[in-house]
Amino acid sequence: MTADILIVGGGLVGASFALALASHNQELNICMVESIEASSESQPSFDDRSTVLSKSSANIFADMGLWPHLANLVAPIQHIHTSERKQFGMSRLHADDYDVEGMGYVVDNKGLGTQLYAQLKTFSNVQILSPAKVVGLQPRESDYQADILDLETGIKTDYQVKLVVMCDGGRSDLAKQLGLSYQVKTYQQAALIANIELQQPHQGWAYERFAKQGPIAMLPLLSFQGRARSALVWTTAMQSIDERMALSDADFLSELQAEFGHRLGRFKTVGERAYYPLKIQKANELVRSRLAVLGNAAYTLHPVAGQGFNLALRGVALLAHNVLSSIAKGEDIGVLSNLHQFADEQEKDAQRIQTASHGLVSVFAYQNLPVRLSRNLANLALDHCPLVKGSFARAAMGLDVHKPTHRTKNATH
Repeated sequence: MTADILIVGGGLVGASFALALASHNQELNICMVESIEASSESQPSFDDRSTVLSKSSANIFADMGLWPHLANLVAPIQHIHTSERKQFGMSRLHADDYDVEGMGYVVDNKGLGTQLYAQLKTFSNVQILSPAKVVGLQPRESDYQADILDLETGIKTDYQVKLVVMCDGGRSDLAKQLGLSYQVKTYQQAALIANIELQQPHQGWAYERFAKQGPIAMLPLLSFQGRARSALVWTTAMQSIDERMALSDADFLSELQAEFGHRLGRFKTVGERAYYPLKIQKANELVRSRLAVLGNAAYTLHPVAGQGFNLALRGVALLAHNVLSSIAKGEDIGVLSNLHQFADEQEKDAQRIQTASHGLVSVFAYQNLPVRLSRNLANLALDHCPLVKGSFARAAMGLDVHKPTHRTKNATH
């Protein structure tokens, strides 16, 4: 079997990359392999996990033709409030000040994935193999040979592909097989995630509350069966995570209320809790000849600013632009010199975001009085200086990054 592009991993990043290509070129032969069978039949639940989309990510999805299918699934972030527990400084951003509906959006992963797959299935040049797994990759002079195992039948099929794009996360067996290495820095912290039922509607407010152990983010969600909800991301020291996970719901909500405050009113119920260890991870190679790496397989961020998926989606747009431009020029899409152009741009973006995220975590980790005072004054200055505030708002919306554009080929669909 042959394909122009093999996408390893059909999660949100892999599916987004497939759609970014297919929506602009219907002649590309795209094969996407995912080990978990996708199903759109399951009903939404109170505990559905969510992702923050920046304004620039919404623009990227609009360019793929996906945004109209997401518009009713997202909760707009109309206001952003940043503060530190027991301190006087705070800053606020409002979407109305920048003539946008939302400075970002929160979408449940299940709904986003369902819409991505629904759109992909309308393109005849996209083949989705699921449940299946790439069990071997062998580079050759003019292509890659990929061994793909059908997990239901046990049948293995060989594919010859011009470009392999790995979107299979930060714990990739294939990455180890290919000798890809990573730089890793652990925080000795975990992100505890859960959905919280609120006493009162959130009115589109997103909160970043810096507490002693780490930041608490409360992100607006669509109501569920008339119940107002926010998504909680609570950074917790690793030595405390088991204790916090073991708390009764009542005790957990009481502790959260004490740390966060009452800006969202009283917390009524907490959904299913989960956590994951926090780290910065960076692939030492984003590209090889006929190979590129996207998403968590390339970079992992601290969730403090909610930028992980947005960075990945900008990488999707960059690589799609790279591939489509190579085709328009009649060039080989797997040539290393062309792929380096993508890698250089993605590395600049990732370095900027990783530095900012790590710096934000670091500066709020210091608890001595002079540093706390400086933080509060900086927060107040941000709130009262329109020029600085505007720059910060553009960064929060992801609009300070150059967005590649490409000519559409056979895009009428």
